[in-house]
Amino acid sequence: MPVFELGPEVDQLVAAAARLAQSRLAPEVRAHEAEGRWPEPVLAVLRNLPLGGLDLPAELGGAEAGCPAKAAVLEALAGADAGGLPAADQPGASAGALALCPDRPLAAQVAEACLAGRAQCALAVACPGEDPPARLAWVPGWPDLRWVWVSAEDDLRLVEVSGEVGDEAGDERGPTVSAGVGAEPGSPTLAFQASGAASCDLAGGRTVGEWTLAPGEGLVVRGRARLWGAAVALGVARAALAATLEYTTERVVFGRPVAHHQGNAFELAAAAARLHGAGLAVRDAASRLDDGDPDAGFWATQAWVETMDTAFTVTDLGIQLLGGHGFLMDHLAEKRFREARMLALLHGGRAAAGADLAYAVLDVADPVLAGGARPGGAR
Repeated sequence: MPVFELGPEVDQLVAAAARLAQSRLAPEVRAHEAEGRWPEPVLAVLRNLPLGGLDLPAELGGAEAGCPAKAAVLEALAGADAGGLPAADQPGASAGALALCPDRPLAAQVAEACLAGRAQCALAVACPGEDPPARLAWVPGWPDLRWVWVSAEDDLRLVEVSGEVGDEAGDERGPTVSAGVGAEPGSPTLAFQASGAASCDLAGGRTVGEWTLAPGEGLVVRGRARLWGAAVALGVARAALAATLEYTTERVVFGRPVAHHQGNAFELAAAAARLHGAGLAVRDAASRLDDGDPDAGFWATQAWVETMDTAFTVTDLGIQLLGGHGFLMDHLAEKRFREARMLALLHGGRAAAGADLAYAVLDVADPVLAGGARPGGAR
C-alpha cells in the first residue's frame, strides 16, 4: 500500500534538511551559482546525513530509510536551492542501478566510493533508436566523476570514465569530459550552475560490467532516476508557487492584488491543485519502489511526467505574473524555470519516458507503432 505518512523519525530528518536549506542555502543562491558549488560545510553536513545513502540498502552502506524519505529530503533541499543537488547527492539518481546491479561486490565498491566522497557516478539513459546507445552523457561538472551507468531497455552497463572536466584533448585512459557539447571549457550552464555541467563522451570509456537484467528491471532503474528528478522538481515548483503567491497578493494593480483578479486567481488555484496531485504521485511511486511492486518503474515514470508538466506550468506562471521582473535575476523565478526545464531533459527526457510508458502498457518498443499494436499488460 502507498505510504503517505513518513513517520516521526523521517519527519524530523526532513525538518532538519529544511532548516539547513533555509539557513545555509537560500540566502546565498546567487553566490553558489557564481562559485559553481555549494559550500563545503553544507556538503559535509549532507554527507553525514547521509543524503546519498538514505535510499540505499544496508549491504551498500545505506541507511535504508526508503525512497519516500529520500524524495521528501530532496524536495526540502530543492525548495531552497536545487542548483547543487546533482553534485551533492551521490550516488543520487544512480541508486536504482546500484540496487539492481547483478555484480554485488562491484555495486558495493561504487557505492562505498561515492558515499565516502572519493568518487562520483552518473546515470545515462539511451534514447529510443540511439545507436550506439548513450555515446554522449550529460553529467554535472564534477572533478571526481569516475563511473557512468548506462541504461537501455533491460540492459545495464557500467563505464569507467577518466579525464578532467574541460580537458578537450582527452588521453588514452578514457573519454573526454568537456564543459558542454561544442562549448568551451568553463562556459556557463543554463541550470544547476552550483553543480556545473559537462558532456561525457563514453566512446573511449572502459566497460567495467555489462548485464541483462530481469524483464522490467531496466524500467525500474530508469524510473528511480526519474523519481529523483521529480522530487527535486517538486521542491522547485513548491518554492515557485509560494513566491508567486507572496508577490501577487502584495502587488496591487487596478485597485486590487494581482492574485485577486479572476483569471490569475483561477490559474493559481489550478497550479496549487496540480502540485498537490504531483506530490501524491511522487509519494505513491516511491512507496511502490520500496515495496518491490513489479510496475514501480512504470508509476515512477508516470509521476515524473506529471511532475515535469506541473513544474513547467508553475514556474512559467511565476514568470508571467511577475511581468518583466520575472526575467530578472533580482528574483528567483527565472532560475526556477531554468531548473524545471533542465530536469525535464535528464535521463532520456520526454522521448525516452514516452517510449518506456508505451512499451509497458502496449508491449511495443516504439510509441509511433502503438496505434496498430495489440495491447498487452495495460494498467
